[in-house]
Amino acid sequence: MDDEPVFLTNFQGSNKVKHTFLLLILIATVAFITTGCANKEPKIVPVTGIITQNGKPLTDIRLEFSKVDTGAMSFAEPNAEGKFTLTSTYGRTGKIGAEPGKYIVSVYKKGKLIPLPAGVKPEDVPEERRNARTPETFLTMSDNKPIEVEIANSGENNIVIDLK
Repeated sequence: MDDEPVFLTNFQGSNKVKHTFLLLILIATVAFITTGCANKEPKIVPVTGIITQNGKPLTDIRLEFSKVDTGAMSFAEPNAEGKFTLTSTYGRTGKIGAEPGKYIVSVYKKGKLIPLPAGVKPEDVPEERRNARTPETFLTMSDNKPIEVEIANSGENNIVIDLK
């Protein structure tokens, strides 16, 4: 029995008991590794809302919610009435909703070119960047304050954003 593990050399019992013991150790190890080391999926809660500007629905935009403490992202594109439903980007699965917590909201115009800053001529911009279709930030502030929202852990999350 020179090929037995050291911890089993003094173990009294049949080979069947020894094999059962080893199997239990293996199962416990695998269970520990898969549950203790795995990235746990965050809780995603449903979030709906409406966005307006001076009381009128805002359309042809994209909303991006960036979680303050982790940077987790959720996004939405409002319908013709300004109503939206957030979709989480967690795991690239597109789950409806967002993680609970505090968010900064950015509002982007869809499909617009970023305007050049005042005094900058097109020829001053590197050629590969002249036609960049990066979304133009439309507004990240309302009344000169960042757009901040809190998404609750439970209950209804109906966000109302009225830009001034």
